[in-house]
Parts: sequence; C-alpha cells; structure tokens
Amino acid sequence: MHLQRRDGDATPTSSSPSSTASIKTDPSATAADFVVPKPFDTALSNNFTAPCAAFFKAMLSNSSFNDCHPFSLMLQTSSSFFDASKSYIRITRTLEATCSVNSQQCLGIMDSLALALREDANCAVDYTNDNPQVLQAYNGLLAYEPLYQASCLRDDDGNYCYANAVTNTTATSDAYPYYLPLGAAMPGGARPTCNTCLQDGMAIFSAFGGNSTQPISQTYDGAAQQIDMYCGPTFVNKTATPLKGTASGISVSLTPSITLFIMLLVYFFQ
Repeated sequence: MHLQRRDGDATPTSSSPSSTASIKTDPSATAADFVVPKPFDTALSNNFTAPCAAFFKAMLSNSSFNDCHPFSLMLQTSSSFFDASKSYIRITRTLEATCSVNSQQCLGIMDSLALALREDANCAVDYTNDNPQVLQAYNGLLAYEPLYQASCLRDDDGNYCYANAVTNTTATSDAYPYYLPLGAAMPGGARPTCNTCLQDGMAIFSAFGGNSTQPISQTYDGAAQQIDMYCGPTFVNKTATPLKGTASGISVSLTPSITLFIMLLVYFFQ
C-alpha cells in the first residue's frame, strides 16, 4: 500500500499535508466563506409519503448526523459538494472535514439510519416504489465506511486522491470509481489513471465487494475486470475478496443506536 489513510478520530491541523503539499490556489476559496457541504442541500422532491418526508426532515436536521459530514451521501445529493469539487482547495477542505470525524461512531449512526429508513413507519413504501432520493439516501448510508476509507486516501505528496481525481480535467474518468460503492457501475469507456490512488482505492472496495449488503457487491467485479484490461492483470483483484473484520454489514438483528432514537423523539415530540 502506497497511500496514507486517516484514523477515524484523527484531527487535521493547519500543518497537515493536505494543507501544504499542493501549490494549487483558488482566490475565491477563502477560509472565511467556506462551509462544509451537506447532503440533500437543495429542495427535496414532493414525491414522498408523509412518514418518509418526516424521516428525511428529522435525519437532515440532526446535528449528530450532520457532524459526520458523510462523503458517501454528498457524492450524489449535494449541490454544494458539486460546487466545491470545482475547486481544489474547497474540495480538500471538504475532505479534511469528512476525514476528521470519529468514523466508527458515525458508522453506527449511518447503519441505524439505514435500518430505520426501510421500516414501515418511515420510508418502506417509498423504497419499494424506487423513489430516487430514498434509494440514494439508503445506498449512501450503507456505503459510508468504504467511501470514508477511500475518500481519505492520500498520494505520496500528501494530497487527497479524490481531490486529485475530481479536479483532473485531463483524465475525467478518475472520479468514476468513487461511485462504485453507491451501486453505480463504471461506464464502459471509462479509463481511470492507473496510479496508486486507483490501486489502493480498489483494494478498499474489494474488501467490501463480497458483502451482499453493500451496493458495491453489484459493481466491483465488473469495474475490476475493466480496470485490469488496461492497467494490467495484477493491478487490482478481479473479484471481490472480503477480509475478515473489514466490511461492515447491515444485519436484521442490528439495533438502532440511541442517537437515532433521540433524533426521532426530538423531532416528533418537539
């Protein structure tokens, strides 16, 4: 492994590699006006059942959820994240925020919310009816851990791999692998750069790809075989190879965390 990965409770400082390693600048990205993007930061669709709309409102207004700055939920649902991705500095600051949280605590919150989302009293009907925003939320909650790990990878210069990928205008396919954990297949013509960022990111995804509860279980093998065709037959594992203790799964016996219960109680009885 060539890249560095943050621990779940590590806190970046002004002297962290991501703050100093790059000379890329953006005059518009001043510290004073930067706000960490949030999931679903545009108007939600009106195509929700009432219980599901209430669930989303409770989730998105909960400070414990928001303090996790979930990268997996920002990728497909955040307009401000999309805007931040246009600036190397802004997306780096976003990643510093998402990677400085206690990931194990946040994982418990995301797992609990994923279970609660599909309950009859919340969004079960909307999920069954393939409501796009409900499916995005569910997949994003499930994919929190693999995308936390992948988004916090750095290159040998200390720069975030995702920041490099999303701002690389000469290799526009570099960001595609980050959508695999959300259940989005890599386009057939995509050719991400064959570098250590891609190799180490796919190694993370391989460890989750064999877990049938994870959306990436449907996308990893095809992407890996595609990458190996042009990066070499040993560049990544062609099939998912989960490691013991690596991939977390949502099981029916998992009890929602106290954080979730408090969140719902505060919302419904305020």
